[in-house]
Amino acid sequence: MLHLPTPPRGSRRSAFALIALLAQSLARAEEQKAELEPLIVSALRVPRPASTVTSAVTVLDPDALQNQGILQLRDALNAVPGVISTSTGGQTGALGSLFIRGTRTAESLVVIDGVRMNGSGNQLGNLFAASRTYDVGTIEVLRGPQGAIYGGESIGGVLWMETPRGAGDPHGSTTFEAGSFDSLAARGIFQGQTGDLNYFLSGGYEETDNDGPNQHFHQGNTALRVEGKLDSIWTVGITFRAADAYYENSGSSDDRFDAALSTIYAVGCISDRWTARFNAAYHQEFYDSDSSAGTYSSDLRAGSFSTDHEITLSENLRLLSGAFFHDDSYESEANYPDPPYPYYSLTDKGGGRFGAYSVLEWDAFEDFTATAALRWEDYDSFGDELTWRLGSIYHIDRTGTSIRGGIGTAFRAPTYVDLYYANNFGQIGNPDLDPQSSIGWEIGIDQKIGDHHSIEFTWFRNLIDEAIDSYAFPSPVNLPGKSTTDGLELGIRGSWLENALSYRLAWTYLHECLSDQPRNSASASLDWKPTPKSLVGIGATHLSDHSWGGDPIESYTVARLYGSYQVCDRVKLHARVENVLNENYQLYGGISSYSSPPVQGAGTGLYAGITVDW
Repeated sequence: MLHLPTPPRGSRRSAFALIALLAQSLARAEEQKAELEPLIVSALRVPRPASTVTSAVTVLDPDALQNQGILQLRDALNAVPGVISTSTGGQTGALGSLFIRGTRTAESLVVIDGVRMNGSGNQLGNLFAASRTYDVGTIEVLRGPQGAIYGGESIGGVLWMETPRGAGDPHGSTTFEAGSFDSLAARGIFQGQTGDLNYFLSGGYEETDNDGPNQHFHQGNTALRVEGKLDSIWTVGITFRAADAYYENSGSSDDRFDAALSTIYAVGCISDRWTARFNAAYHQEFYDSDSSAGTYSSDLRAGSFSTDHEITLSENLRLLSGAFFHDDSYESEANYPDPPYPYYSLTDKGGGRFGAYSVLEWDAFEDFTATAALRWEDYDSFGDELTWRLGSIYHIDRTGTSIRGGIGTAFRAPTYVDLYYANNFGQIGNPDLDPQSSIGWEIGIDQKIGDHHSIEFTWFRNLIDEAIDSYAFPSPVNLPGKSTTDGLELGIRGSWLENALSYRLAWTYLHECLSDQPRNSASASLDWKPTPKSLVGIGATHLSDHSWGGDPIESYTVARLYGSYQVCDRVKLHARVENVLNENYQLYGGISSYSSPPVQGAGTGLYAGITVDW
């Protein structure tokens, strides 16, 4: 019989010590991996590891966007696969539009600080005209039908944003910028953390004449968050956001937009298995348009309360649930008394809605997560809706591959204008209008290539039933049959030379869509840091032929250059050239039959500025 030699006692101890050290190192590596893995809030309204999110979601870094000179929110969103964000009304300050996966702005939901910004009482155009990137700390774009978590308007997807939390010792920064078309901008930020209290405050002002006659725009805005720990369980905070804007609409009208959102919230770690969140909010939006022919105005006031709970039922099973109540009032009035066509219209209505949702998140086995969500809600204006979603994701750690898929339902609620509008030409709302419903699904693959590169690829399809035609005469109607959106999304990003050279590409192919959107759209950027203190880059956005439901628009590509230099620890210079090739392109083709003129994009513009930290 062969006998193996017994190792000396000292060698045995060394072996045990090596095993223990290896085990500690592996455990530490797992902890670091968990710490480094990004958290996604939008998918389930509570922070969840990205490896467990079953929907396609893209996170944008506001700091990186500012380094590239991208300050308007609607410009930033074009970096997301499946998304086209633009204005069909004019240049800086004009109404904006958001198209997610071939749907329209009305089929997209925006959530700020946990509060929905659009629905039965208001639309998103003014928000995309006014929003900027420097006063948000989180931007997530969750794509696909999300009715089971968010309810109405989430057919295409959800844009989730939060006011930043302050961090570090008290500090601030001030930025000044000037450029083409008599453009001026100034903004300041002050933030910090003292003990258990953190705070963030920003304010900004900008103005420009744009590249065209009678398009002057100016705006002031502010954002605030104060948050602190009451005790070992509860954290409470408040947020406040406001914008006051003016836009001279190509000489046809003077448009004013005034909006504010305030919230008060509390997060409680009731136990190691139960975290509760509560949020109360008030939101108002006032819009006025004055012209020589008459006036148009709309007023929205809304209050809401929501609660979300995260409960660990077992080691591999979690329950996420929530409930909400929302009440709003909406009034719009148009008065154009001048002949030959005196015109008057009015909408004056309010109502409430309430509901609840539940999600089961199950780690069926290692690296495989499945979710099942169900939501019920009731609207005063039309009745109740039930939505659901199933999703799963499987991560293959050895190859860096994630395979995800999901299917779910969503709907768009008829607006108060759709339901109750009336004018002196015999057009009236349709109180019997049904919600626009949809069912959609997606299959996607996310692949890491080495340590510094990644690619995501998603196929999606959405079937929309009872689409709402808001412009039918004499009343809005639900259209028969189904509308379809489907296509492919591709996102690629990475870096070389220890992040000295980085790149990003987002491409969307639409096989079927609404409003005659471009079949192909893409955006890309390439950044180079020749020295630790400097950055130069190039970016471009491309849209193929489209029309946005109006007259045809030819394809175009708009390129930009940008750069910055850190003079010292507290001073940074930056500059950018927009539309560097002076591309002649149209934002909107107009409608010839209504004598609606085309809307031109801006030509080449040069901007430069300075940021001082203090």
